[in-house]
Amino acid sequence: MARQYPSFVPGWTNSDKIDTSSGRIDRMNTLEEINSLEEQIQQLITRKNEIIDRACVEGRDIALAHISSDVVSGFVPVDHLKVDKDTVVVYQGVPGAYSHQAMHDYFGKDIKNVNVAKFEDVIETVKSGKADYGVLPIENSSAGFVSGIYDMVGSSGLTIVGGDEVKVAHMLMGVPGSKLSDIQTVYSHPQGLLQCSEFLNRAGYAQCPVANTAVGAVKVRDEGDITQAAIASALAADIYGLEILKDDIVNNENNTTRFIILSKKKEYVKSAGNISVCFALPHESGTLYSILGHIKHNGLNMTSIESRPLRGRKWEYSFFITLEGSLMDPTTIDALDHINKDSMDFKIIGTY
Repeated sequence: MARQYPSFVPGWTNSDKIDTSSGRIDRMNTLEEINSLEEQIQQLITRKNEIIDRACVEGRDIALAHISSDVVSGFVPVDHLKVDKDTVVVYQGVPGAYSHQAMHDYFGKDIKNVNVAKFEDVIETVKSGKADYGVLPIENSSAGFVSGIYDMVGSSGLTIVGGDEVKVAHMLMGVPGSKLSDIQTVYSHPQGLLQCSEFLNRAGYAQCPVANTAVGAVKVRDEGDITQAAIASALAADIYGLEILKDDIVNNENNTTRFIILSKKKEYVKSAGNISVCFALPHESGTLYSILGHIKHNGLNMTSIESRPLRGRKWEYSFFITLEGSLMDPTTIDALDHINKDSMDFKIIGTY
């Protein structure tokens, strides 16, 4: 006895039959048939996204109504961040730090600013309203994520509203008149020491971590000891009157640090193309795979991922992901919506 399939099923015709008496499948179970069905599924997904994209152009509200947009509720799109003569920006470290440089790159050299000792102080200064924006390093191309920053930002209630990349060209600097042969001890931020480890290890210098690269420069200047040197930027050497003993000593010539801009306002610039989110997952097989599948199936590119253990929950983790996309793009919102449904404590940290 042969079973016939209805002609309205795509790819199936009444000539495609299963012989149930022998259990033999004539064509449907072949590799070609499976590939054909996969292609049809992908075509349908592509067509769906084209329809949603067109709806977005013709009327964004229609598109967002089609794909649950609860995940983006509360976020306000703006043409640009509000910056005027009264705007205040806070950064960690002292003048000459790379955070100082990132602030100037993003807001201009005339922006009002305050500096604080610790990363946590940046967040508290913005939350208290004493500053409109805060600048924090988030990731270095050589040393990876800056420890603890995502945890602080994720729990702060602040929003990432901007970003900047600063090429890190570390210099070894000492007091005027000192020479490389005089140096015994080098001071810098732990990331600075790590990023210059090959040079430092070859030279055999003692390495002493300090709170910030520019803090090391201040220490060397104030103590005036020719056996001490700092690793910091050319800007720091200029500000503190230090002499550059050797330039560009980083392990990786493409060494770059990514900075984020924080605000109390839940807004984003319309042209923003990166989205950072955080969420938690249970300790179960396939949970992260499912999340990554939503990113892949919507054609998005994930640029970074970091996991952090959850307090009080053994072997469970929170994840911080940055992906390329826009909160004005329906396919991006579709991916975020599915991630939200398949995870716990989902939150959009910001888009920039």
